[in-house]
Amino acid sequence: MDFSTVNEAIQYIRSFGPWAPLVAFVLFFIQAALPVFPFIILAGAAGVIFGFWEGFALAWIGSLAGACFAFFLVRMTGWEWLHAKIQRFFKMDLNEVTPLIGFWGILIARIFPVVPTPLINFVSGISGLSFGIFLSASALGKIPFSLIYTGLGNHLRVSEDIITTAAALAVILLISFLGFRYVKIRMGASKQPPNH
Repeated sequence: MDFSTVNEAIQYIRSFGPWAPLVAFVLFFIQAALPVFPFIILAGAAGVIFGFWEGFALAWIGSLAGACFAFFLVRMTGWEWLHAKIQRFFKMDLNEVTPLIGFWGILIARIFPVVPTPLINFVSGISGLSFGIFLSASALGKIPFSLIYTGLGNHLRVSEDIITTAAALAVILLISFLGFRYVKIRMGASKQPPNH
């Protein structure tokens, strides 16, 4: 199963007929835990096949369910050895992350999808953050791009205007990259000791 284009994902999901919505949900679930195919392709295909709102619901709920599964899998299996390595290498204890910082860290990482989704789930799972913080931040953070990508897919289905859709996608990705860079610079600046 290799989705290198939206069309391939569309053909695969549609081949299941009435089971297509369930298959799409499972694919979003898998993608959130193991990104074997890009979320943008899957969400775009969902927008084409199911329309905007149903496509968005499948993308958002499916990916959120997969993220929660990965979170619990890591937390229940125990990764103390990795936690110790992270603490030594990065000079930080994930158990000391406050709920507020953890919430905003996850939210920003979800909104600006530069950090791989499994890494967010993994680090959150071995941290001291509660599931409630992880769930709320992930649920909010996954909304923007679930809306955007399924919206682009739906726009392509309705208008068949590939050029406009591609241009809109390029602008969205550029804004996402610039936003991530801005947040990274601001966070770096906040860690600098004040000048006396």
